[in-house]
Amino acid sequence: MNFSGWTNHLVRLVAGTALTVLIAWWFGQLILVPAMVLLFYLAWHLYNLMRLYQWSGSPDNTPPESPGVWGEIFKRLSALENQAKDKNRQNHEIIDDFEALVDVIPDAILVIDNQGSILRFNRSAVRILGLNTLAAHGQPITEKISDPVFANWLSTADNQQTKLNISSPSDENINLQIGIWPIRNNQRLLILRDTTELINLNRMRHDLVANVSHELRTPLTVLLGYLEVLKTRQGKANPKVIKRMFNQARQMHALVEDLLELSRIQDASKQSGVVEIDVSAMLSSLAEQAEDLSQGNHQFSFDVEPGLNLHGEQADLESAFQNIIVNAINYTPEQGTINVVWKETSDCLLFSVKDNGVGIPEQDIPRIVERFYRVGDDRNRETGGTGLGLAIVKHVLNSHGATLEVHSEPGKGSEFRCKFPLERRA
Repeated sequence: MNFSGWTNHLVRLVAGTALTVLIAWWFGQLILVPAMVLLFYLAWHLYNLMRLYQWSGSPDNTPPESPGVWGEIFKRLSALENQAKDKNRQNHEIIDDFEALVDVIPDAILVIDNQGSILRFNRSAVRILGLNTLAAHGQPITEKISDPVFANWLSTADNQQTKLNISSPSDENINLQIGIWPIRNNQRLLILRDTTELINLNRMRHDLVANVSHELRTPLTVLLGYLEVLKTRQGKANPKVIKRMFNQARQMHALVEDLLELSRIQDASKQSGVVEIDVSAMLSSLAEQAEDLSQGNHQFSFDVEPGLNLHGEQADLESAFQNIIVNAINYTPEQGTINVVWKETSDCLLFSVKDNGVGIPEQDIPRIVERFYRVGDDRNRETGGTGLGLAIVKHVLNSHGATLEVHSEPGKGSEFRCKFPLERRA
């Protein structure tokens, strides 16, 4: 019959105890013999405990040999030790693989604690920030990035969940975008991405659009002037052809103007700066323009809270508000109503334009702020839309920390709500 090590030991212990009692009874030493056997038994356990203690502190992996239950204990402990070593080796391999993977990432990755001290970093951080691989551990990150803007951003970044764009401390020609995320044990992950190439590409695209638009503006203006003259003259020219040419040229001219406006808004170096804007006066001027554009075909309602001014870019906000109002006019049939509201609510400064026009299908709403995206291409051509108006609106609102909400239902109209943070109030 097969017994496990512990069961076998118990059987031997019971058998040995019985034999000890029998021998003690035979020799008439019921105290001395059991005491000597018990002493031997304890000495055997102490001896094996000493061997276990010595083995546990020895680098030798060979377990001691012993009969009985101690032999099983040594074997099981040895097996557990080998499993732990295998697991530890696997963990080290995983860590090495992960570190190798992180090192080949082109972005600088750093782990910092709540005090901003550097705990870990990858190879790209050494290149981008000029870190000393030996001295960087424990060094405050603000010593490597000494820009005060970065220090202020770092102290509030966890709450803002925003990214910061600065120049590299090692090379002013390198642009960095920094993001931060909280991780476990009161640590934070910093990722610094080199956006220089992307910024240069955007600048090239911006310059190309601006230059081409400027070059197209003059000939289109001349062409429109001559077509306007031909429209008013009576002669052999086909008036339908002239009108079609005029409409197409006007559409191209509107597209060029929108491209130039979007280029101007995106050019941060030419911004006039944040000023206090008299929104009431701005909307009064836009109301007159809306009446002229509508030519009496629409009913307007301007509900403007007096004295509610806004900090922002005057030209940019006027362009955004104008685009929303013009859109409402273009997509609202004759005798339709357009309501414009500017007021302060409990959580924002609200600019709203609501109409009872043709509306926008629900599946198109998320895409209407994309450049050149048109809802119903034929309808846009009739109204002269370029597909850039709402892209301009989105860019302006983003630069002012505002959001755009669109509520619309086909056949019933649309409402565009621009929500500015209360901190923007002048």
